[in-house]
Amino acid sequence: MTFTPEAFLSVIATAAALVAFLLMLQESLALGAGRDPISNGVRVWVRRFPRVTYALAVVIGMLIGHLFWP
Repeated sequence: MTFTPEAFLSVIATAAALVAFLLMLQESLALGAGRDPISNGVRVWVRRFPRVTYALAVVIGMLIGHLFWP
């Protein structure tokens, strides 16, 4: 079994779509119940640790660039 860059990118995109869907589902359920959604906590964490967020974006960009550079 071999993993191609396209398959790896597909797995990453599928995981990101799943996370986004779960966050939207939890937010709609939390707002319906009158609670704070998790996305508020994610926003707070990203604003509290901007260097970590930037570093994560750079690592993901380097990984995708490495896989697709001809």
